[in-house]
Amino acid sequence: MMERQKQKKGPLEGVRVLDLTRALAGPYGSLILGDLGAEVIKIETPQEVAMEFGSRTPLDPRYSYGGEDVYFLSVNRNKKSLTLNLKVPQARQVFYELTKKSDVVFDNFRPDVMEGLGVDYESLKKVNPRIICCSLTGFGPSGPYKDRPAFDLIIQALSGGISITGDPDSSSPPVRAGIAVADLAGGMFAAHGIMAALYSRERTGEGQKVDVSLLDGQISMLGYVAAYYLVSGVIQGRIGTRHQNNPVYGALKTKDGYVAICAHRGPFWRNLCRAMNREELINDPRFDTDMKRHQNADEIWDLLGEIFATRTTLEWLGRLLERDVPCAPINAVDAALNDPQVLHSNMIVTLKRPEGGEIRLVGNPIKMSGTTQQPYGYPVKLGQNTEEILQGILGYSRQQIEELRRNQAIG
Repeated sequence: MMERQKQKKGPLEGVRVLDLTRALAGPYGSLILGDLGAEVIKIETPQEVAMEFGSRTPLDPRYSYGGEDVYFLSVNRNKKSLTLNLKVPQARQVFYELTKKSDVVFDNFRPDVMEGLGVDYESLKKVNPRIICCSLTGFGPSGPYKDRPAFDLIIQALSGGISITGDPDSSSPPVRAGIAVADLAGGMFAAHGIMAALYSRERTGEGQKVDVSLLDGQISMLGYVAAYYLVSGVIQGRIGTRHQNNPVYGALKTKDGYVAICAHRGPFWRNLCRAMNREELINDPRFDTDMKRHQNADEIWDLLGEIFATRTTLEWLGRLLERDVPCAPINAVDAALNDPQVLHSNMIVTLKRPEGGEIRLVGNPIKMSGTTQQPYGYPVKLGQNTEEILQGILGYSRQQIEELRRNQAIG
């Protein structure tokens, strides 16, 4: 049998998404869908309102490329741009007509905004019973916090994540995660929910509403930390660079930097001892079982601190990897983005700007054997695809488009 040819486009080819999202969480979710082959139509206001983050307008000249904010460019490739002012009745009619020909409507407004605009799920399912609507909010569509403003920092704080981040031996305040984990996880959960709803529709023929909140996502990601408390009543403290529940699982200072090691289980502990030329520690009665190493964690960390300070990071990596000890340097961002494994996995990609020049961004982490990754499309200009969408999808004439412009329904 001949080997089956790979699809030329992604697994979501044929899926059309009307993307109303802004800032980071929602656009990151629709980025995932676009990278997987969906046609993502980004619905933007004709006159962009600059926001603190997530707008096209650079707030810091260092992060400007081609006159647009690199923050915006980082999460808006593989999307089309249609300008619609949904406060204008004619624009809402355009949106309804697009909904008839689409699969997903995705927003990250506060609850009740979509209803106020007349484009909520209850309204849209009358237009297209197969439509899937996904709303990504800070706290969900109901409950005591539903109308509160939400940012990544607020969600990290409320969910307990910040309380366990930072140095446990320091009097300094708790520390937020270095990346926007609440926003990014929210986008991923939303993309998962949308794809699950699409799969469900294949079996039932019916669309549905998907609700994802940033807070729910972070509570879900507490995982085992939550289980420790729910089952035993133990409240996790700050973990820092040394995991208090797992000795020999953390970062150690070397002559010229830091190295992370995970040698908390018996075989890896024995390999670590050999890598340090301290084989006598294998049978040391203080450290010869997992439980004893846990009970004597402070002694282990003090001992390892002295030993690791005698060699450079590169020297330790060579010795540790030779003995199959899980380890890694504590990379700065530049080192991480130039790591040979990262480059091998095509996680740094080049997007060519139509006007000339190119920009390097992170790639798609999802690799699939049955499809080939298409060239990444450079983020388009505001409203660049407006006429193309109105003519190509809805069959509007030039006269109709000009009338929409006169009525300020489109840009």
